[in-house]
Amino acid sequence: MPQHDRPLTHDERKAAEAAFKGAPFDPKWSDAARKVYVGLSAAIANKRNEAFEEIRPSQSTTLTRRAVPESKERGRAKSSLW
Repeated sequence: MPQHDRPLTHDERKAAEAAFKGAPFDPKWSDAARKVYVGLSAAIANKRNEAFEEIRPSQSTTLTRRAVPESKERGRAKSSLW
């Protein structure tokens, strides 16, 4: 796909801003603006997925659970004060 070195048109710029902000696409914009919006939206979504993959631990961690539900624990704490 050839790359064009030219400034963005007004609607392409608006589409790019909308994609970065997560705003909806305006159907009044041109087909070129739609391509800008879709391309940037996809790239941003991929970056977010990559960031989440980096955050996930490489080894599974064990989560501990409380033996007594929190609501019962509060009740016990109150009764022990009296």
